[in-house]
Amino acid sequence: MHVAVAWYQAGRGRRIGMNRQLEKAHRRLSPYAPTHRGLALEPLLAQLRELQERASLDLPSPRI
Repeated sequence: MHVAVAWYQAGRGRRIGMNRQLEKAHRRLSPYAPTHRGLALEPLLAQLRELQERASLDLPSPRI
């Protein structure tokens, strides 16, 4: 959920909201890495880390 909301906030031009949602997504998904129920989480977690460091509102599609 937080991943989708981060992209929504970025689309609305809200950098602080986007960053907060990226942080929440990473924090809540990390305990399930590297995979959970057949879904590889590590590519998405790596992307979330990259996006937090970059802090750009231009977000590429999530890696899932």
